[in-house]
Amino acid sequence: MKRRFALQTFIATALVAGVALLAPSSASAGTKYQTSLVPTVAGVMPGFSASGSSIKIDGHRSLKGKLKNVVDVTGARVTTDPMNTADNYSVEVDVAVAATATTGTVTVSFDLKNGNGGFAADVSGDPVLIGATLGDGVAINAVRVKDGSGTVIGTGGVAVE
Repeated sequence: MKRRFALQTFIATALVAGVALLAPSSASAGTKYQTSLVPTVAGVMPGFSASGSSIKIDGHRSLKGKLKNVVDVTGARVTTDPMNTADNYSVEVDVAVAATATTGTVTVSFDLKNGNGGFAADVSGDPVLIGATLGDGVAINAVRVKDGSGTVIGTGGVAVE
């Protein structure tokens, strides 16, 4: 009889523990837009690799990403001068906030070293996003990658594999 009671108690305890594990947690998942950065025309120089190049912008207004294996017209890996902002590469993100009827472009520029570069920016102070409040939707309309001369060399999207 004691064994049966102990077994019933064990089963009841296991069921309660299992239900507690399946209950929703209080942690909330944020929203984000994430995509690959792909060259305008694959294999054409100047260019970069779609593999490993990406961008992400989240509901906390943090924009970050990376560009991989950037080459110039001769096929050499690009290194920009950290002391000269005129040769920086950039990523432009066209956004629209429906609640405020605001549209515009958020731009982040960055340097490259041996063909690779990362970027991160808090864009909460950008005029396009400044009027957006908690819960407002922000649409991403386009993403462009520009080289140091301002030429578009890529976009946001997927590469054909």
